[in-house]
Amino acid sequence: MLLTPNTLLTTYNLYPKTLSFMLLDNIVFIFYLVLLSWLITRIPFFKKSGIGVGLLVALFCIKVAAGVLYGLYYNMPSQKLGADTWRFYRESVIETDDLLHRPLYFISNFFQSNYQQTGGFFSGDHSYWNDLKDNILIKILAINNVFTGKNYYADGILLNFLQLFGLVAFYKTLQYYCRTNTIVLAIAIFLMPSFLFWSSGIHKDGLLCASIGLVFYTMEAFIQHKAKAKHYLIFGLAFIFIFFTKSFVALAAIPALVGWWISANNHKRSHYYFILVYASGMILLMSISLLGSHYNMLTYIANKQHEFMALKGNSAIDVMPLQPTTDNFIKYLPTALDIAFLRPHITELKNPAYLMSFLELVLCAIIICLFAWFATEKKKAAPFLVCCFYFALSILLIEGYTVTFTGATVRYRSLMLPFIISPMVAMIPLFNRKRQRINVEKEG
Repeated sequence: MLLTPNTLLTTYNLYPKTLSFMLLDNIVFIFYLVLLSWLITRIPFFKKSGIGVGLLVALFCIKVAAGVLYGLYYNMPSQKLGADTWRFYRESVIETDDLLHRPLYFISNFFQSNYQQTGGFFSGDHSYWNDLKDNILIKILAINNVFTGKNYYADGILLNFLQLFGLVAFYKTLQYYCRTNTIVLAIAIFLMPSFLFWSSGIHKDGLLCASIGLVFYTMEAFIQHKAKAKHYLIFGLAFIFIFFTKSFVALAAIPALVGWWISANNHKRSHYYFILVYASGMILLMSISLLGSHYNMLTYIANKQHEFMALKGNSAIDVMPLQPTTDNFIKYLPTALDIAFLRPHITELKNPAYLMSFLELVLCAIIICLFAWFATEKKKAAPFLVCCFYFALSILLIEGYTVTFTGATVRYRSLMLPFIISPMVAMIPLFNRKRQRINVEKEG
């Protein structure tokens, strides 16, 4: 449905924020925090994760606290009207009423377009497919509202609980190959500062990362020939969610998963298999582009960059417009690498909000140096670890080509940090549980 900001704000403020209402909100919040913390200690998937339910409950509570701070920050008068997180919530309140009183309409309007045409699948404006990534989250929130009484912060608890399954699944997959210190690896996955902030609030980011973790976890079951019906179902649902939330992430995952699959039994040559897969993919895309500009992926990437450049913001980066040609993309590569991996620059720290991001970059640089210096087994890395590297680096490179705002770069990069930093941490012998080198080929 098409709603104006004023309509949404009016709907959200239908009831007065009385003291009794605020007390009820707090009771609901505490109830769900206690209930879900208790469930973490009872669910077998969590109990057998190897993390320890006490630590896992602590990580869950930290994420919930970060989600509360996220909501409070974007509830500030200067932020609220344009904040996606509160827009999702306000729209979900209306959708909840539809769910309770018009359930068939609640289902059918998910498949209806607000435009005369559905629009291009990769288009950023006036496209049903582009709106779908928001509508999926709004529908999830609408269902949550039934149980939380339309409590924003309690909704955040439920979303963080759902995310926990994907993050724990990723942790278990990593530990299968690298027996890393539990606390160190948990910190690398859950508590990288920017990831903690951006993934803990009510937004698509956390669920997207959790879905990636579930895809990796179920892929491991396929490779080990231990897959059951539930693994196929989870893989399918998670991949579909990724595809309709951020289609380019799903597309980038395909060559990474294929490389993992074909190199699963040959760790020493895994890099060669991945290079072969990615080179074949590039040749295939270039061949398809010969059919016309409509099939040229470079056109879609360039258009996405142009859409970013048309936006206004304080952190805009002055870059040249991309052209959908190979030589232009090669010329732009240094800029893409700079945006993806080096922003914010030290000269941008006049904005206090970037200080934490800059310090995080320094931390990542230290981890990379430790990895390069100590991880003597990196040339024999398990294919899953190589898969993580290729997948995360390809996503960051795509974002380097398309994103033209430092603030957006920090957010999008944060979502890949668990998939690129935690494998490095897992391969540093200093962090091994018994400080001994792990023979991945024997244990994998």
